[in-house]
Amino acid sequence: MLDARTVAGLGSEHRRWLVANALIIPIFANAVLNGTIAWATSLGERTVPMVSVPLIQAPSTLTDTLGTLVVLPFVTTLLVTAAVRREQRLGRLAPLKLGSRLLRPLGGAPANLVRRAARFAVICVGLLGPFCVAALVASDFGPVTRSSFVLYKVIFGVCLGIVVTPLIALAAMAEPR
Repeated sequence: MLDARTVAGLGSEHRRWLVANALIIPIFANAVLNGTIAWATSLGERTVPMVSVPLIQAPSTLTDTLGTLVVLPFVTTLLVTAAVRREQRLGRLAPLKLGSRLLRPLGGAPANLVRRAARFAVICVGLLGPFCVAALVASDFGPVTRSSFVLYKVIFGVCLGIVVTPLIALAAMAEPR
């Protein structure tokens, strides 16, 4: 989806925006948010199991991972798309001219922000969910200490953000006006 021609077609303003707003800021935001959420949801727990019943039992690595695969791209799409639209409206970021080529693998990106966010969330959990489940099961990951769970969530959230945020930003920059 993101080939050398696409990257070469980005102006310096787009590259700067992507580095600052789709990489650097999300790294810190995802570290703080995912760490805080993991810490808060595991309060009172000494260990966190790999599997538990969501919303009934204590958090688990597996359900939390799958939840992050949905929530992170959903919220990121809402925030990043709104930010890109604002920058474009203020004339600080020109629309990209590679919309159809960029969005085709994503099945197009709906103009409705909530639908767009839902589509990115479904794509993310659909593509990465099976891999994450298999990796956790194969590694016999749980149970882990609460601090290990928080660290895992920080690392997972940052890595996921590094993957999805630039793609979401590029789709927003390339949407038809």
